[in-house]
Amino acid sequence: MNINDYIFQFETIINSFLIVSSYNLNIDKKSEEIAFISGRIDFRDSSVLDFKEFIEASETGVEKYKYSYNYRKGTINIFRYDNAPDPRARHLKTFPHHKHSKDGKLLESEQIELYKIFEKIETFILT
Repeated sequence: MNINDYIFQFETIINSFLIVSSYNLNIDKKSEEIAFISGRIDFRDSSVLDFKEFIEASETGVEKYKYSYNYRKGTINIFRYDNAPDPRARHLKTFPHHKHSKDGKLLESEQIELYKIFEKIETFILT
């Protein structure tokens, strides 16, 4: 998969969810294989997903070297998934991958994909 294919797939996922009202992508291609993607996705209930991914594409797939998906409504953080080397998360089996819950706890989490984030948001909005 190349960077352009990944970006197309990224936008396809965003556009496939009816809960999305608008989005903004910032794409900084460092090379044909490496890019920094960031942006904001606004949902119909006024919640927002801020995200960033630093990725490298190859024939075997895409590797995310750094990522963060921060879901919030107003100033209230609902959850965040990231792989920042947070010292408070060192005790987790999945370190550096982890989730920040609404109550501020750090939880185990494998690397998560965008469509899984959207499924979680959709469940949150619809319940």
